Amino acid sequence: MEMWSDEQERPLQHIRVVDLTIMVPGPYITRLLAQYGADVIKIEHLPNGDPLRHVKESNLFELLNQGKRSVALDLGSDKGIEIVKRLASESDLFIENFRSGVMDRFGLGYSHLSEENADILYASIRGMAGEHESRAAHDFNFIANSGCGEWFLEDGAPNYSTNFGDIVGGALVPLTKLLMHLANPARHGMHLVSHMDEGFRSLYLHRAWDALSPRNQTHNNFGLHSLLDGKLPHSRYYRCRDGGWIALNAIQAKHWEIFCKAVDRAEWIPRMNDPQLVPDLDKLFMDAPSNYWEVLTKGQEACLFRVIPWNDHVAGSDVRAKMSSDPFTWAGFTAAGGDLKPCPTFGQDTFAVLHGTGLDNKSIAELIQSGTAK
Repeated sequence: MEMWSDEQERPLQHIRVVDLTIMVPGPYITRLLAQYGADVIKIEHLPNGDPLRHVKESNLFELLNQGKRSVALDLGSDKGIEIVKRLASESDLFIENFRSGVMDRFGLGYSHLSEENADILYASIRGMAGEHESRAAHDFNFIANSGCGEWFLEDGAPNYSTNFGDIVGGALVPLTKLLMHLANPARHGMHLVSHMDEGFRSLYLHRAWDALSPRNQTHNNFGLHSLLDGKLPHSRYYRCRDGGWIALNAIQAKHWEIFCKAVDRAEWIPRMNDPQLVPDLDKLFMDAPSNYWEVLTKGQEACLFRVIPWNDHVAGSDVRAKMSSDPFTWAGFTAAGGDLKPCPTFGQDTFAVLHGTGLDNKSIAELIQSGTAK
């Protein structure tokens, strides 16, 4: 019988994180660290804290900051900085996502905190590498500076459906780096810098590699991408009669043959890589609704699937329950369990966290009265 222990379900439960990140990318990372057991202390700068708290059009702040403790401090004061240093001295990970030089001006750069804790893993999530590192920027800008922006905008069809630069470049890539270092039992203190424009490039790694290959230099051929760029009949999205879409990705000959036979077009088998065949498939799929094609090839390895609309997905799965109880499980992460606390109010845990550093009640009260803490 399979046995589970608390350590397996919450593998980061012995990790303490001092979190000075704001907005989306950094808080996304620390939310996942909290989900897997880390004690995340979110430091918010007085007077207003994380700007995402005040975006009325979204509830994203509540999602990204569940399971954390909020400490409100004046980082412009010596006492406020001293408290952060005290917390960092007893922590495993310090993470920030401000522009280059900001933490050093606060006296909270890696050189400062490593004096307090030589073993601390200090992570900086930066916007852009190179000459633009110190400039203000957001999601679109990281894509623009990545060198892959023109590929993202090919055919004049920019995709605004999600924050690609923020989530991929600013959260998932640096999180992968962090976990690799945290997994090393013999790790030593270090400063890990991850740039969001570089992280975004991971989406196009295969294309860039093929484009730089000598055999492709003279042919403007992007290797594997040239088979998946929507110009060939075997790998495209096709509109159907009901307005829905079908995703055909029969890139292997055996799958293409199965597809052609399933739709009674055996004569198309030799034309797998013929772009002139695309209009014929456009016409074919417009002859019937999307669910017809899905049923027709069900049980066959034709690599053809209906693009499931969001409302259908919600109605036909347990997504609503997952999103309500723990949204990240819908994205494939392990459930956080019933003890992941709701998003904290601003400064909710200031007293408790400061008390845990050894400050007595009187000292904490003085810090609050002076405006250094809240």
